Amino acid sequence: MKFKPTTIMFKKAFYALCFLLPLAGWQTVQAQDYRTAVSVNLGADMGFGLKHFLGARNAIEAQFGYNIPCKGVMLSAVYQYHVPLTKGLQLYAGGGLNIGVLHLGKHQSSDFAIGLDPTVGFEYKFAQAPIALAVDYKPNINFTPHSQWDLAAFKVRYTF
Repeated sequence: MKFKPTTIMFKKAFYALCFLLPLAGWQTVQAQDYRTAVSVNLGADMGFGLKHFLGARNAIEAQFGYNIPCKGVMLSAVYQYHVPLTKGLQLYAGGGLNIGVLHLGKHQSSDFAIGLDPTVGFEYKFAQAPIALAVDYKPNINFTPHSQWDLAAFKVRYTF
């Protein structure tokens, strides 16, 4: 005997989704623990960041840092989409743009850099403190002079 889905089964599934999706949305709104944060970024790009949530799952982050491997300064702005995994822990992914100057030094010519920054990371917000910790991977895919694929960072954020 073959299993054949019926119209009644599709209607039940549709009504179940109509009931469950608003509950899932309500839970994600509750998952956001802060609106804005400033951060200290430690990694290949040492610097500072500012993150602001536009909605329950959408955030933008601007970062300014000194790129240690390429001896240069970089400014980036990325969009992040957050997915709550458990209380306080979120996965985020997104992307944006970077611009900067690389190879700063006495005996080298400097290079202008502009490119894309895909981003993926995890963030944990402490429930009883205005502190969040994050780790992410954000390579610089530059159009000039070269790309950097090994840029990971640890971030300490003060939230408000």
